[in-house]
Amino acid sequence: MKHTTILFISICLMQFCILTNITLLNGEWNGIKMWVCTGIFIFSCAVFGSSRIDASKNT
Repeated sequence: MKHTTILFISICLMQFCILTNITLLNGEWNGIKMWVCTGIFIFSCAVFGSSRIDASKNT
């Protein structure tokens, strides 16, 4: 799977998490939502970093 696809999916997951918290849970689980979004963000940063390392090795 391409790195850009993984990054796009992670952005969609974060937006879905926020939408679910606001609509279904009435914003009551903000702390859990923030932890989940932070975990997805850290994963996305790792994917981006690895793609940059791969790109620099290829040139």
